[in-house]
Amino acid sequence: MAIDETIPRLGCGRSIDEVWATIKQPPTAHENGCVQCRTARASLAKLAEATRTLRDNDAVDPSLQPRHAVKDAIMNLARAEVRRGSLLPVYRAEQGGITISEQAITSVIWFGADALPGVRARRCRVHPGPDTADAPRSAGTSDIAVNLRIAVASGTDIPGTAELLRQRITSMITAHVGLNAGAINITVEDFYDV
Repeated sequence: MAIDETIPRLGCGRSIDEVWATIKQPPTAHENGCVQCRTARASLAKLAEATRTLRDNDAVDPSLQPRHAVKDAIMNLARAEVRRGSLLPVYRAEQGGITISEQAITSVIWFGADALPGVRARRCRVHPGPDTADAPRSAGTSDIAVNLRIAVASGTDIPGTAELLRQRITSMITAHVGLNAGAINITVEDFYDV
């Protein structure tokens, strides 16, 4: 085993990094018997304590706390990443492909559903169609499958509305996203009063 000359070493051959890695543990037999390791360990223990004190002071010092706008911006970004969902392929070619987030497609579907009188979109999931998911085409536009749960106004013609909604979703996905709509499963899970 070769010794890396760029890492500073104690007189006994151990590196400061090796001593630091075990600073929270009791000293080894070597560290108890080696003057250089004991000295390094004592110095590193002081450094660890100073670091801990600074970290604790930073936690309670209001001038070192991030402003609410910074925290809000970070949380909004994190939420956006979670809401974005998975990326679905729009177009694949030998040179690469184009993807779109599940959330972007879902937004188009919700808009199309909510624009129909007597329909309120609830939950929507999109995923690659069975042909695309298992054996993606080498080139061309991908297919997606849609599972949409809706609430309808009482007195709504459910079969007719579901068919109209399927046609609307198919045309909107093709026009706004550039995907082919495969299966569109619509589940009516609730009624509401107009």
